[in-house]
Amino acid sequence: MLVSFMISIFTFVQAGGSCKWVDDSQYFLLEYFDIIHDSPSHIYHSVFPFSPSSSWLRTCYSAELSQKVRVVKGLPAEWGECFRTVTLGTSPFILVCWKDIIAVGCSNGAIIILDRITGSQKAVLSGHTSPVRSITFSSDVTSLVSGGWGKTIKLWDVQM
Repeated sequence: MLVSFMISIFTFVQAGGSCKWVDDSQYFLLEYFDIIHDSPSHIYHSVFPFSPSSSWLRTCYSAELSQKVRVVKGLPAEWGECFRTVTLGTSPFILVCWKDIIAVGCSNGAIIILDRITGSQKAVLSGHTSPVRSITFSSDVTSLVSGGWGKTIKLWDVQM
């Protein structure tokens, strides 16, 4: 249900729509995507209390918030510029973005493919035995070329 709600919001935004509740919902869902995805029942305890004081959602759910966890100091006034942080299990060395796909070359030799909007992992390409130092997509996004410190170049069929 959450995924279909997110898709509806992103479709509305991509079509040029804008309003306070949609903008606020988009920031909210992207900022707290992992928490909401992993434990939706904690939304009032782990997510809403940390929403900016000026957010529409905070105003709308103020009655529910007053009965739950309360942030005493350090609450942001506005949403920040960074709307999504993705944690990887390895150090990224290089990344390339093409349309709605991000490819991250990592220190362990893997290439992690992420969705640009949600940051969710779409695929992991493994085969390099050393850190991946360069990556590029073909113009039609059907293949990816990567180079590693191990003096190898790999051609990948990605068809995204």
